[in-house]
Amino acid sequence: MIIFFASNIIAIAVAYIFTLFLRFGTFVNVDPKQFPTLLFLTLYTLIILYFYRFYHRYIYIERSKLFFNIIKVWLAAILFYLLVGFSTKYYFLMESRAVIIFYFFFLLCCMLLFHFVIIPGLLEIYYRSPQQKVLCKFIGSDEYKSDFKNFINKHSILGLSLSSSVGEEDIAEDTIQEYFLYSNAKSYSSLYKEIKRHLTSSKPLHVVSKLFDRLNLKWEWSRFDGLPIYTFQRKNNDHIRKFLRRTIDICGSIGFMILLSPFLLIIALAIKLDSKGPIIFKQKRCGFNGKHFTFYKFRSMVEGENKDAKREMEFRDYLEVKTAKGKILNHDDVTQVGSLLRKTSLDELPQLWNVLLGQMSLVGPRPPIFYEVKHYKNWHKDRLAIKPGLTGLWQVHGRGNLPSDHSVFLDLMYVINRSLSLDIKLLFQTIQAVIWGKGAY
Repeated sequence: MIIFFASNIIAIAVAYIFTLFLRFGTFVNVDPKQFPTLLFLTLYTLIILYFYRFYHRYIYIERSKLFFNIIKVWLAAILFYLLVGFSTKYYFLMESRAVIIFYFFFLLCCMLLFHFVIIPGLLEIYYRSPQQKVLCKFIGSDEYKSDFKNFINKHSILGLSLSSSVGEEDIAEDTIQEYFLYSNAKSYSSLYKEIKRHLTSSKPLHVVSKLFDRLNLKWEWSRFDGLPIYTFQRKNNDHIRKFLRRTIDICGSIGFMILLSPFLLIIALAIKLDSKGPIIFKQKRCGFNGKHFTFYKFRSMVEGENKDAKREMEFRDYLEVKTAKGKILNHDDVTQVGSLLRKTSLDELPQLWNVLLGQMSLVGPRPPIFYEVKHYKNWHKDRLAIKPGLTGLWQVHGRGNLPSDHSVFLDLMYVINRSLSLDIKLLFQTIQAVIWGKGAY
């Protein structure tokens, strides 16, 4: 929306002008780098704001969360400016310490002012007009409809206008712009089927469910009836996004392999010295739409008899008993070096080659083994609707600590909400997950 875009540009410009006035007494011809600096600050700050969803009106509902997101954007903006400035020796950026300090101080003040006062005020004014209201359909028990009316009246900056509910005459579906689902589902399979049934094209579907609290994702933009609200939305322009994602996969896999090549050689040597067997473990896995491909990883287990039959039984129990996946591994089979590699997920690095070949992507559900797919429940199979990845929601939020339905639901949340911005977020979050080794097995 133009309100968010224009307001953020003005906030950046105001902070920059105040800085030049305070430092130089004017903002005209103070430094040959002043306009390249302003352009750079504007472009990358707008991109960071996009990643933190500052162009969505939902973010303005929870003011405490809004404050912490502003601080995150501000710190990221400072770090990126200093990083680029240092790496380029401030070739096109202003390097005055006073300018840097003053600008980022004023930027924080402007961001707080604009995002807490000006933008919410503009949204209030904008949505006063009935023509600008967002027509929203409530889906769920009628007993919650009056609560939902109170919710949208209380949060008028959402601009929602209620259409029909269950038991009333339906309005034409093509006029509905957003959907709001109150789910009483008791299991993730039921919740996923509900979401899939009501997800229409690229229109946002806001879902209320007590099951979201168990995922510990913190994706909610507000709470309704004490329960978190998550938004599901398929993105448009799929062909463009596929091209961009493939470009990122190629550049990322080549870049990482070159950057990590000395490290990969050290790992290979350590594996060879630690135990007998090949350095690289190869296995057939299921990829996009169940297509078979050869999967690579550093060997982390001792060579021995084929235990696929035993592991298949353990995986079947994992699906049914709902235990954590990390508990079905026999750790006696893991080598000393392999234990470290698995804990840090470094054993997965050879899959960069799978990414380069186009069999995998940097981000996506993990590629399953044949016998795993054989025991999939019907709703699990939607994991195969996209290319498997090196990392994903399951790897970042829980890994081996999660029961099967939790981990599958996380993967399916990613399949629905897949976007380039989410991919980049998950890549950065993966670094943190790898460092702490949480949930690794």
